Amino acid sequence: MNILKTIKDIIAPKKCYSCKKEWHFLCPECLQKRQLHSEICYICKKPSKNFLLHYNCKKGTILEYFEKIIILAHYKDNYIAKLIKDSKYNHKKDILEDMAHYLSSHILHFDNLLPKEEYIIIAPPMYFLKKWKRGYNHSEILAKHIAEKLQIPYDFSLVKKIKYTRQQSHLTKEQREKNIISSFSLTKNANQKIQWKNIIIVDDVVSTWATIGEIARVLKKSWVKKIVALIIASD
Repeated sequence: MNILKTIKDIIAPKKCYSCKKEWHFLCPECLQKRQLHSEICYICKKPSKNFLLHYNCKKGTILEYFEKIIILAHYKDNYIAKLIKDSKYNHKKDILEDMAHYLSSHILHFDNLLPKEEYIIIAPPMYFLKKWKRGYNHSEILAKHIAEKLQIPYDFSLVKKIKYTRQQSHLTKEQREKNIISSFSLTKNANQKIQWKNIIIVDDVVSTWATIGEIARVLKKSWVKKIVALIIASD
């Protein structure tokens, strides 16, 4: 697999979306020029060590089940938005490996993730018809790359999408929250796997947080220890 990847990189090398240098879809130098998220409580936007959410900020909100929300960049950045859209809709799945590298380094900068056996990485599942139509779940690919880099187990079998929902990006904030309610459930053996574990939910971009907020709510019912969101981009 690595040999095939090397051959592919030689024949058709990656090119940075910003500076056009080879070997990265977004090179480290250009990433540092982007507007990256600082160490804050995502809700009030005030400084918070290790991206911890303030208890009084999250209480009673859709984010109340998260301990911290770690975001790499701002979605309003044109290059970041283009990378995410191409990886999601244009079958440029190799972009996700680059983003996984940056996200893995980003979370390790703020959390040593030890002991590793207490952590599980997951991604929002897609309804099977949507996944069949697109051909892949981009968040799942991103999460698998991150799990490999962090040496933390990735488990796709914990949460399932149980109903078809309208595409969230076409809806208002209120519509998104209603659209996603009761659309996820734990799988048969998930309870035993996640009790007193730390769950890292990986996704590419979030705006209203309706989807992973609902997943976090479902997980927390089964005595998950803490839930962390690890996201490429948000507002």
